[in-house]
Amino acid sequence: MFALFAVAGFAGCKFANVVGIQGSGTAKTETRSLSGFKEIKVENALHVEVTVQKDFAFTITADDNLLEHIKTEVSGGTLVIATKDNIAPKTKIEIRVSLPELTKLNVSGASTAVVAGAKTDALKLDASGASKIRVDGEVKSVEAGASGASGVEAENLKTENAKVNASGASNITVAPTGELDAEASGASTVIYTNEPKSIKQNASGASSIRKK
Repeated sequence: MFALFAVAGFAGCKFANVVGIQGSGTAKTETRSLSGFKEIKVENALHVEVTVQKDFAFTITADDNLLEHIKTEVSGGTLVIATKDNIAPKTKIEIRVSLPELTKLNVSGASTAVVAGAKTDALKLDASGASKIRVDGEVKSVEAGASGASGVEAENLKTENAKVNASGASNITVAPTGELDAEASGASTVIYTNEPKSIKQNASGASSIRKK
C-alpha cells in the first residue's frame, strides 16, 4: 500500500526544476463550463480532486498567467486535463471536478487523482508513469491497472468483483467481496481486504498478492 503524498507540496516538488513558463506568483481561480463526460484523463504531473455528485462543475486555481496553458477538453465522453506547455508554477495548482457518474479514470506522467463518492456499475482505473489514484465509494465491479511505479488505492471502494493488474514496481489495494482476479509482476504488490468468495491470482518477478 502506498501513502498518497500531501497535495500542498506536490506542485512545488514536481515543477521546481522544470524549465518552462514561469508562474507569476499570483493565484487565480477560474471556472470552466464542461459537461457531457463520464471518463477523465489526467496527464503531465497534475493533481485532480474528483467528486461524484448531481451536477457537473469544474474549477482550477493556478498562477494567473498559467491558466491558459492548462487545457481541458471533452472529446468522445472523456474529459482530458493536461498542460499545453512546460510550466513552472509558483502557486499550488488545484483542479476540482464534479460529475454525476464516473466510469473510467486514467492518470499518467506523475499525476494524482483523488475520487470521492464513486457510484456506478463498472469502474475502470489506470495509473501509469509514477502516478497515483485514491478512490472511495461503491461500485459493482472495478478493473484497476497500475504500471511504472504507480499505485491505485481502492481499499475504501466497496465492490463485489475486482480485476487488477500491477506491474513495474506498482501497488494496488482493493476490497472485493465476490471475485478477485489479480496479477502482479515486476516487484509489484496487490493487497486485498475482506474475504472474496473466489480468488484467481498470478504473481511473478518478486511480486506478491496477499490479504491485508
